[in-house]
Amino acid sequence: MTESFYADVLGATQITPNLRRVHLGGGTIADWESTGKADEFVHVHIPGDNPAEGWEDDHDIARHYTIRSYDAVAGTIDLDVVTHGHGLGSSWAKNCQPGDRVAISDASGFYGPPGGSTKRLLLADATGLPAVARILEEASADEEFDVIVELLDLADKIELPSKATVRAVWRVSGNGRSPSALETCMSRSEAPGEDVYVWIACESAESRRARKYLRNNWGRHHTWYRIVGYWYANLDEIMATYNSLTDEQRAAYEAIWDDERSDEANWEELEPFLAAHGL
Repeated sequence: MTESFYADVLGATQITPNLRRVHLGGGTIADWESTGKADEFVHVHIPGDNPAEGWEDDHDIARHYTIRSYDAVAGTIDLDVVTHGHGLGSSWAKNCQPGDRVAISDASGFYGPPGGSTKRLLLADATGLPAVARILEEASADEEFDVIVELLDLADKIELPSKATVRAVWRVSGNGRSPSALETCMSRSEAPGEDVYVWIACESAESRRARKYLRNNWGRHHTWYRIVGYWYANLDEIMATYNSLTDEQRAAYEAIWDDERSDEANWEELEPFLAAHGL
């Protein structure tokens, strides 16, 4: 069961033109626990006219955000939110005021290089940049990273401090304003060695294209990569299609996912179902 934790907005800081850091604390944050994964995230219940009363797994009121930093002693959490557009999350991050209350879920995370490995390839759009920054910030000196990030504007480029060796490439593409270049970047690059852990976070449809390219062209065991769809460019269409599924189709969908397997192993079986049903 997903737990719920209350938090108050302590303030907000504009990091770049399209990236805003919201500072949370108080409430029941002291009871919240970090997963320790560098790309961990929570779902934030965005309050409407009334204060958030608890966590609900509802796309109309909740948004998924990376924990940019967590201070267990101070009981504070920082969330970095991409603020282009006028969506629910963007509007909240731009307009929230100290004292506003939200509810957050417990944390989940995906980043998990195999033990003993040191080479990484990270690809992300702007929504994945906070996780990229934390991954690099927490990396050790013996790690080596190639990083590709696509932004809305080069003014959104940030410093990426790290003890590791980091080679970063910044692009202006994707993010709902133009076609994503992540798959193109993959196709124009040499296939990474078998000892390179690949992590990709971006728009959902782009993440699935990246997963297909990786499997067809880079072929590696699912423990050596993790690909995550952070958001949908066409969320309303996706939800309408999902809601139109029959009870039998939904049961078939739910039966595919097996918590005893890794997420990437589940995706191997889930992709054909999604494609067949327009999802």
